[in-house]
Amino acid sequence: MRIGWTSRQGRARLSNNDAAAFGRKDHHVLAMLVDAAEKGDGQGLARHWSRTVIDVALREAHQLSLAGLVGIMRAEQQRLREQYLHAIASYCCVLVDLQQQLLHVAHVGDCLVGTHRPAEAINWLSRPHNLQEQAIWQAGASGVEESRHLLTRSLNARRFHSPYCLTTDLPTDARLLLCSDGYWHEHLQSGTDLQRVNDDSSVLSLGYGEPIIELQSDCDNFWDCNEERC
Repeated sequence: MRIGWTSRQGRARLSNNDAAAFGRKDHHVLAMLVDAAEKGDGQGLARHWSRTVIDVALREAHQLSLAGLVGIMRAEQQRLREQYLHAIASYCCVLVDLQQQLLHVAHVGDCLVGTHRPAEAINWLSRPHNLQEQAIWQAGASGVEESRHLLTRSLNARRFHSPYCLTTDLPTDARLLLCSDGYWHEHLQSGTDLQRVNDDSSVLSLGYGEPIIELQSDCDNFWDCNEERC
């Protein structure tokens, strides 16, 4: 598949706390984007979670499945208290079955997954898990900006929040987009230039075609888990 990773530190952030990882096994492709808050070594959590979940799945799963991925996440979440007790993050993870052209999604927090076909609007497959979930999607809603970071589901060391899961077809002419909220909300929805967004803004795109990885990031926050052992 053709992979693209674009990531920018927000102007209101001290560091870029987004991260992503990618891997392939047989006819399956795995990818994850993580968007962490700055507190409690959020940057470390984002990088650890994306790399660890993908790497463990590639190494240990006899047959990749959505249920198996959630099981790995549940087990790895129990280990977070050792280093990331006070950190919190959102993530979205996709498993693509290239043979059957099926897309499996697991999502927690306010990162979103969508499919984008040429000359069409993005078809968002998930909704943000926050207190203004409905209002965010309504033009001109009041109070959205102040509460869009208040998550109702999150990745944290204290409690495992089961991800929202779905399975759908992935057309061969569609790109798959995994977006942090800085990207889909500030950049796409509000129309802010990527160089001027306040929040970290990242998008991981996957599409059928020549196997190549294109990186445009201001830091080292993307890993191909087939190339370098995570």
